[in-house]
Amino acid sequence: MKLVENWKGVLAGAWSIYALVISSLLSMAAVFLGLVDAKALGLDPVFFAVLASVASALGVVARIVQQVTIRELLSRFRRDASGAVRRGVMITMATASIGGAAAFVAPWEGLRTTAYIDAVGVETVCYGHTRGVKLGDTYTPAECKELLRVELQQFAANLGRCLKVRLPEGAAVAFLSWSYNVGTGAACSSTLVRKANAGDLRGACDELLRWDKGRINGELQRIRGLTNRREAEHSLCLQSLEPLRPWRALFS
Repeated sequence: MKLVENWKGVLAGAWSIYALVISSLLSMAAVFLGLVDAKALGLDPVFFAVLASVASALGVVARIVQQVTIRELLSRFRRDASGAVRRGVMITMATASIGGAAAFVAPWEGLRTTAYIDAVGVETVCYGHTRGVKLGDTYTPAECKELLRVELQQFAANLGRCLKVRLPEGAAVAFLSWSYNVGTGAACSSTLVRKANAGDLRGACDELLRWDKGRINGELQRIRGLTNRREAEHSLCLQSLEPLRPWRALFS
């Protein structure tokens, strides 16, 4: 007789094993009640015997279907994108909703189809695109929308290399909007990322409010538009943390 491969995993995760254990416990309860005065306890040993039979039958079914462990079920629940539990889902930057991020970022960046000089003196076009931009460059609104989507995907991938913690979607969108604005290099070396990776998501959200300054004529100044944007990102970030409280123990 030889043990099956991964027998420890089978014992710990197979539903057929769970059913067998439950059936055994119910059978023991039926035997115990048969030995004592069950009527005095108000319990019927036949009821437990029937439950034990049902559990045994379920064990047979579970033995022949594909096995899914409880851990896998919880993992699938966390990855659910159906909308039913969306606000409580934990994701990585790599799986952040680019569409949701684009919808959030676009109004703050504003659409300019012809290249211009922004508030801090950088050539910019479309929704805040700066890489390789020259004055006189023009794009269609559709091209700008696609450019924003592609860039947000790149920023999400780059930020994901340093921001390792799982996030509620609102926090992921807020952090992606922020990094798109300040740059991945600055983001990855920030206190915000360090706090998030340490598990202090609320502290990471609060760090957003510090990033509302830019250099104008060589002087670091608070820019009202950036302050408004950081406040919106901060609010979105904090709101996304609230639904997680009842599930914190389950998903920790």
